[in-house]
Amino acid sequence: MAIEGEKLTALLKHGTSIHIVDRDLDIDYYGSLERGEEEQAAGHPAGTLTVRLDITPEKFANAPAAGHIFACHLTGAGCVYHFAVPYRSSSPLPDTIWYLDLPESAERIQLRDFVRVPIPMEIEVKLPGDHGSLKDYRTADLIDISGGGLCFVNDEPVIEGASLVVRVPDLPHIGTLETEAHIRRSTPIDTTLGMTYHIGVSFDDALTKREQERLVQSIYQLQQSYLKRGLKVPQIDHTKKS
Repeated sequence: MAIEGEKLTALLKHGTSIHIVDRDLDIDYYGSLERGEEEQAAGHPAGTLTVRLDITPEKFANAPAAGHIFACHLTGAGCVYHFAVPYRSSSPLPDTIWYLDLPESAERIQLRDFVRVPIPMEIEVKLPGDHGSLKDYRTADLIDISGGGLCFVNDEPVIEGASLVVRVPDLPHIGTLETEAHIRRSTPIDTTLGMTYHIGVSFDDALTKREQERLVQSIYQLQQSYLKRGLKVPQIDHTKKS
């Protein structure tokens, strides 16, 4: 679903996080949109898209050629917006600003927090002990992850509402995600090897808005990797026994 006109202009507001990618140039940059005072008063950018990048001066100095087209992603409320625009120029250091063409439209991709992406990998968890303290990390099999939480396998039930700590490695754009979470469900699952438990946890307010945006972008890339391999992303209901 494409957006343009006033809806697109409203999306390109001052301070909006942007993600710029080009695998051939090994570019994977985060930044934020900037508007001058006159642009903010007018309610729209004036001719160019101004992006302040969160990168080192060394990376910034390696500027692309004018006219090179970059894939850009903005994160909105439950959605990712994609567009491709040419690079124009950059600011002198110490500012790390790129100037891009304004997009004429953006593709709206639904990616709500509750959309879960299955990932067959090991994570580490600190579970609550008998007296409310957290034990040492132990490994667990991750079932899926979303922008708002994750689900993993445990060999015994845990107390709903309790706090725990999770550590998820190798997420795109993030690396290792380590955060507190709260247990929302502990669902018994009958298997051929006996009873296991699917532990669903939510991140609640443990992640900042910026961290939440990066996690949503990470999940989007994971979802796309499934689609490129011709795999469907299943919607798993962990509230029912198998």
